[in-house]
Amino acid sequence: MVRKNYAFLIILSIFFLNFQLFSAPQQKIYQKKIRKTSYFDLAHLVRMNRMRFVPQKNGSAVYGRNFICNFTQKKRHIIFNGSKVELCYAPVYEGAVPWISVMDWYKTLRILFYPSTVPEHRVYSIMIDMGHGGSDPGAMGYFSKEKNITLALGRRVAKILRSCGFKVFMTRSGDVQIPLSMVGKLQKKSKSDLFVSIHVNSAANRKISGIETYCLTPSGAASSNGGKVDRKVYPGNKFDANNFFLAWNIQRAMLRRTHAVDRGVKRARFAVLRDLNAPGVLIETGFISNRAEEILLNNRDYQEKLARAIAEGIISYSRAIRKRK
Repeated sequence: MVRKNYAFLIILSIFFLNFQLFSAPQQKIYQKKIRKTSYFDLAHLVRMNRMRFVPQKNGSAVYGRNFICNFTQKKRHIIFNGSKVELCYAPVYEGAVPWISVMDWYKTLRILFYPSTVPEHRVYSIMIDMGHGGSDPGAMGYFSKEKNITLALGRRVAKILRSCGFKVFMTRSGDVQIPLSMVGKLQKKSKSDLFVSIHVNSAANRKISGIETYCLTPSGAASSNGGKVDRKVYPGNKFDANNFFLAWNIQRAMLRRTHAVDRGVKRARFAVLRDLNAPGVLIETGFISNRAEEILLNNRDYQEKLARAIAEGIISYSRAIRKRK
């Protein structure tokens, strides 16, 4: 009799177990692979972090305590507090639900939403690199050369930073050419805490204008201006979060000072950024191919605005990431 009751109980347990398995609601998926890349459900992430997610006609918006971040379908960039930032991967929309790459959450969005997550360090010294020089004129305008503009800007930035108490190194102090392969070595030798490379842009379309700031592309992403996904890890990738945060601070400061066209914070694998032993960025201060912008880039007052903006961006970054109590 005992054996029969025991067998009946086993059969009953199996029945209820199967009933629970088939009748339980399916758990919602918040992370998945899309074309071999890991993505998060943005709406879920936002709510988990006590922010507000608002679907919009052609995209969505995230509202935090002191920011608004706008996403647009089929666009790789976001608009954060009115400024453009290129993502590593374009968000993927499934209906009204946007999925953002795990890489972009950790290397872009979380940094903007929570600056306190950026690794802290003290900034005592800065290396300023003035693009081109000597036999390499850089981009050519109607009446000027990139190498002369970058030298003038670099000198002004160095003067302002020194007046603020920073130690400043310069890759060149005159009209000489520094091979690209030497720039990273100079930075390592100086043991500078930051690296900023100043350049002037050019385009075949002479109507194009504006400012953009680059940081090193993370391993596993394609650069902002095209190219294939590259999984190689460069020395500069140790500082991905700091690279991006430095670029963001400088770009914002330049836009506030100059009111130039915002071409965004972007990512690229430029030679001068790959082999650094410190956070670094490359700034494109305007288009020498655009007649109006070339005139501005050669104007002393405008150069002073740019120089002060670059210094302000560096100082803002330094204050935000120094050791927090």
